[in-house]
Amino acid sequence: MSARWITTLVLGAIMFAIGLFVAIRPLFTHNSVMLGARWLDLVFAAVFMLRGVINVRTALRHREPT
Repeated sequence: MSARWITTLVLGAIMFAIGLFVAIRPLFTHNSVMLGARWLDLVFAAVFMLRGVINVRTALRHREPT
């Protein structure tokens, strides 16, 4: 297996998890914000989740056959 597609897959999963954490954090912390403003939290979460999905899809598409 190539280390490049594994790295892309892992980074995609981590980015998606960070975005998901920022997106659902206000539900458990009584609407507190993490980055200074609610809109900034939502944009950060959306960008990280989207980039994570793109990384995972790219890694799975370019995976070497075994």
